[in-house]
Amino acid sequence: MSTARFILVALICASPVILVADGLIIQGLVALIVASALVIIAQSLRPGEAGFLVSLILAPAAIAAVPALLVLIQLLPLRILAHPIWTSAEQALGYAVAGAISVDVGQSVIAFGKYLSMAAVALLSAAVAVDRLSAKWLLFALTGAGATIGLGMLAQDVFFPGVVFGAFTRAQAINCTAMGAIFASAALIRAIERYETRPSSLQRSAPTLLRTSAASAAALVICVAALISSGTYWTIFASGCGLAALACVLVIRRFARGPWSSAAMGASALGVTLLILAYHPPEDGRSLPVAFAPASSASLMALSERVLADAPVVGTGAGTFAAVAPIYREMDDPPPGPVAPTTAAAVAVELGKPMLFMIVVATAAAIFILLRASLRRGRDSFYSAMAGSCLITLLLLAFTNAGLLGIATSLIAAVVLGLGLAQSKSRTPQSYPFLR
Repeated sequence: MSTARFILVALICASPVILVADGLIIQGLVALIVASALVIIAQSLRPGEAGFLVSLILAPAAIAAVPALLVLIQLLPLRILAHPIWTSAEQALGYAVAGAISVDVGQSVIAFGKYLSMAAVALLSAAVAVDRLSAKWLLFALTGAGATIGLGMLAQDVFFPGVVFGAFTRAQAINCTAMGAIFASAALIRAIERYETRPSSLQRSAPTLLRTSAASAAALVICVAALISSGTYWTIFASGCGLAALACVLVIRRFARGPWSSAAMGASALGVTLLILAYHPPEDGRSLPVAFAPASSASLMALSERVLADAPVVGTGAGTFAAVAPIYREMDDPPPGPVAPTTAAAVAVELGKPMLFMIVVATAAAIFILLRASLRRGRDSFYSAMAGSCLITLLLLAFTNAGLLGIATSLIAAVVLGLGLAQSKSRTPQSYPFLR
């Protein structure tokens, strides 16, 4: 267990480097490291822990298998559902081509491998975080990684404004910093709770807990300052929603007032949803997947709209936006770039609009389950609350930028999801009566 924990913590700490050096080589190295760690933990996991882990991940694993199954179908030579591009290729080549739904089978295979790698990261994180001590170190590593990325982004904005990173790298940094603010808040909550219960444990000395609180507060300040300095309005709004959800859970646990508190949280969530939908400007003529993307490039937005309008129901194939976009370019349009303007647009084009809807619904269900689990726990509730809050922020950011498609962002998101699942249920169940 300790070896697997060390590998995962090292991987999290390397995420700032992974963010800058994103690419196929990094993706392969991450997959190799995670596979090795899974082998190690499979040999060291105790039977009781293994059974508890299976009970937690069985349902999420079944849901996560649905997009993977769709990608596999996209790779098959199904002439009935094949993309029309293969018909054009047959006419140009003069002989039959075994067409598939995907317009670029190679890119879809790479995207499929990346998806499996991130699923393995979530599984590894859940297996490691079953142990409470390991969960603590994962939280500290996530907080440190988020603060480091936020500090780098803040330093670049203040001291090196002439150094310009690519839009995709910048989007990943913003997403990681937004999650970093939530990690730091959860670490601060943990330190406060441990300080309050220090008489029950000789290992919880007041100076140590105060140092932890100070470090967590500093990380929170760094992440918030970086978001304010470089984030757009919607980035700050998405981050604020995640932090607000975490604060709501804390308030309900501190001042539990029966079902009215849960009703207030549900009403707040509904209000935020209505606010977002009300802000969506119909006069702009933009579809929802790109409605909240920064309008920095009118040509890119127009191109994305054309791709979205023409995308098949079953998608064009995972990872194929860059291959499809040049077809819809106009004469004077600049190159579209390697990824879609938002994660939602990429999913809608590559996997189809129905799959985007299913993923949004599944994410909303996961948020509800994790936040409810945090209210049912007697202690360590901040882990599942942190995971649910991060999902809220990432869901909103998916309609703002494409950062979630990067390896660094998806790696951190997978770790926090596994951590939240592993700590969503206590081995000694204790629940609040009004949540039964």
